[in-house]
This record gives sequence, structure tokens and C-alpha cells, in this order.
Amino acid sequence: MENQQMDNQVSRRKFLKNSGLAAGTVAVAGCGNSARTVTMLGGVGAVAAAPTVKVARRQVGPNEKFNIALVGCGGMGRYKLGNFMDTKQCNVVALCDVDEKQLEGATADVEKKGGAKPEWIKDYRKVMDRKDIDLVIVATPDHWHAAPMMLAVASGKDVYCEKPCCHNIHEGRLMLNAAKKYGAVVQVGTHQRQIPHIQEAREFIRAGKLGTISQTFTYTYGNETPNGMGNAPDEPVPAGVDYDMWSGPAPLRPFNKRRFHNTWRWYFDYGCGMVGDWNVHLQDIIMWTMGAVAPLSVSCVGGHWIIEDDRTTPDVMQAVYEFPTPEGAPTGKQGFVQTYTMRKVSGKPWDAGGYGMDFHGTNGMIHLTRTDYITDPDKWDWKRWGPNALIGPNGSEWRLGNMTKEQKNRVDPGADGAAHMKHVENFLACVRDRKEPLASIQSHFYSVTACHLANISLLVGRKIYWDPNKEQCFTDRELRHPDREANKLLAREYRKGYELPQV
Repeated sequence: MENQQMDNQVSRRKFLKNSGLAAGTVAVAGCGNSARTVTMLGGVGAVAAAPTVKVARRQVGPNEKFNIALVGCGGMGRYKLGNFMDTKQCNVVALCDVDEKQLEGATADVEKKGGAKPEWIKDYRKVMDRKDIDLVIVATPDHWHAAPMMLAVASGKDVYCEKPCCHNIHEGRLMLNAAKKYGAVVQVGTHQRQIPHIQEAREFIRAGKLGTISQTFTYTYGNETPNGMGNAPDEPVPAGVDYDMWSGPAPLRPFNKRRFHNTWRWYFDYGCGMVGDWNVHLQDIIMWTMGAVAPLSVSCVGGHWIIEDDRTTPDVMQAVYEFPTPEGAPTGKQGFVQTYTMRKVSGKPWDAGGYGMDFHGTNGMIHLTRTDYITDPDKWDWKRWGPNALIGPNGSEWRLGNMTKEQKNRVDPGADGAAHMKHVENFLACVRDRKEPLASIQSHFYSVTACHLANISLLVGRKIYWDPNKEQCFTDRELRHPDREANKLLAREYRKGYELPQV
């Protein structure tokens, strides 16, 4: 047993080194005009937000269009750009990417919708230097979200940032602080909040109609066995790609198409795996509905066990969170348990129903997806009426009153696409009114932190306890003993020349 534990510790150290997640020292934005250095030994701790700083913003009239730029012209960036153009409230004036093919594709999209050819920019910093740009869409891989967003808000621009907003927790804290400091409107792409039946279910639960909530579940399934992404060899960098800039803060590794477009998220160098990619949507709805801002603890097991490729994120994962009782939430005194289950080795893909959210209360349960809202009431006496009975003779057998299983079902196959559009419209309205959007970076920071903590627990191989005030991990429930190994993973070591901007 001792030898096995030692082997596991060595494997974790080797893995962290290879994934670019080892501890180091990073320069971060400080309060006022001076920067400070955080040494990641025993936790980075929370960084207090600086006082609000006024920055020059172009005054956009009520009937005037916004000038926008897209940073990151991949699939989601181009989809989101189409949403912005479809509002008829935006002119696309600049596109930014390190891959000329991506720029070509996005330009074709703009021109197809009747827009003028935007300027091509390969260095995102030049986007932020332009005074005529009002809004920036950040749709890069995760490891490139923080720097463009922070420079954008510091230059007087508002930001629509794809999820997850950050590559690590400390990065997210700095992004949140920057948004507050410069009074920016920042919407994160967790668009499920805009889906009407999800909003209806949330109201139903918060009104106490599901009873006392003890457990919630989220899950994402799929089957990529046996080869997953495969194991293609390294190759030369494609023409027209600035691969050094694409790698940015991550370690500069030999070019491989598996680590590039579309599949980069399965490497900790650049992404957060499925828990930060898909579950961040689901986790967000759970925590938003329950009013939860931070877990007490998280315990995660799993790993890259079955698929025969070189991904560093897991193909099997189960995370169990313990949440305290939020004020006004329909939970008991002991709080509630949230469980996330992920498999990439069995089950339906997400687009065939292989994902969902479940809320379990004393009156029954609610199952949610982007297209479905299904309420399944409990009965007072299951033995009397049997598992197949829909309702008692006088309507009193169901804990949800006279409700049958069918009465609270909703099916809306077009809800997802409509929500993307509504999310953009909400952002633009909030920019005009200087109000907080529905999926603000403040609210997103809560759910993305929970997702990152699952990865941290997985990587250190044990249960961790979280102090949201200090933003540190501990080994004990009383929060007396900092978890040094876990706290090293709250931030990352940035490659020289690609440190976060001091704003």
C-alpha cells in the first residue's frame, strides 16, 4: 500500500509538470498603480478589488450601432458573431485571430450578412488600442480568455466572454476585479439562464413547491472509445498560424492538431476538461437556482483511464460537492449535496440526450435539459398505489398536490438557439443601460470556481475544503490547515512574455 501511494504521488507530480500546472511565481494586477507578486505556496489568496476607475467610453446613442471586434474566430466565436450581427445593433469593425484561415472564415460570415470587410488583427492588444471599438467578444480557447478581457475593460470596452471565463480560479478573480474596477459590463456565455422553461423550473423550486432539496445532480455522457482523438504524430505548424502566440501563457509544445482547434480543451495546458466546458453550464443552473455561491468541500475521483489518446483531462470523473444552506434556499439546515458525473466512455452523446440536471426535493424531482422540463412527483403511499399509478382517486396521493406526471412537462426543441440570441440581446441592453447582465462575471465566478475545484481535487487525489473568503483550499473542515498542494493549482505558471497584464 505504501508503495502504491508513493507511485500515485510521483505520477501526480509528473502529470502536473507535463500539463504546465506546476507551481510558480506570477505577476498579477495590483491595487492602484503598483503591481505585486504572488508566490503560489500555500494558496494565492483572494485579491481585493481596487476602487472604481473611470475610463473614457465612446458615447453610443440609442439609435446608433455598436462597433464590435471578435477575438478568437473559431466555431463558437463565429456563431456568436452571427448573433450580434442578427440584432442589427452592431457593426463588425475588426477580427482578431492568430490563424489566417479562421480570419478568412469569419470575414466570409460578416460579408454574407451584408457587413463590410473588417480589419484583420493578429495581436489582440491592437484591438484594445482602437478608440472606436465599443464591445469585444472574447471567444478564444480558455487559456486566452483573461488577458484580452482584462485589457478590454481597462481600455473602456465592454466584454462578452465565452465560458468558462477563466483557465484557473486566481485568473478569474483578477478578471472579476478588473471588471469592477473599470465599471465594465461583462456577460459570460452561460446562455442557459435565458431558457424560459429553465427559468420557470427555477421559480418553481425557489418557491418551495418541490419541497426541501437535499440533492442535485448534473451529468454529461458520451462514448469516444477506444481511440478518442487518436494519436497522430507532431507536425509542422500550418501556414498562416502564429503558434507561439496561440500557445501564449501555456508551455510551448511541438505542434499537434490534437492540441489545436476543436480538441484543445482536453488538455490542462489550455482548457478545463468536460467539467469546465459542459458542466459549467449545468453547475451554473444548479447554483443559480439554489442561491449557492461556494461549496464547503469537494471530492473528485476519476482520470484518463480508458480512451487510448494523450489527453490530460479525465475520460471518467465523479465530483461530489457539499454546499451549505444558502439564505432563502429551499434546503434543510445541513445544506445539499451536488454530484457531477462525467463519462466519455459510455452513454449517449449530449445531442442525443446525454446530459442533464436533476433537483430532488421532498415532494418529487425535476429533470432539466435545454429542451425539456419534466416534473416527477412523489406519492404519499407508493405501496398502496404501485409504481405505475398516475394519481390517486381523489387527487390527494401526490405530494405535489393534484399534479400528474404530464402536467409539468415542457418540450421546446428550439430553446437553445433562441437562448443564444436572447443572451446577446440582454448584454447589449445592459451595455446601453449600464446594468448588470443576467450572466454577469460576478455570478459566473461562483460556478466556474466550483468546476475548477473539482479538477483540483482530482489532481491532488483527495477531498478538499474551500474557504471562499480567503480563496484557499484546506485539508480540514475547520479550515485550519492549508492544503499546499491544492493551493498551488489555484493559479498557473505563465510563460515568459505572456504574463497577465497589470491593469
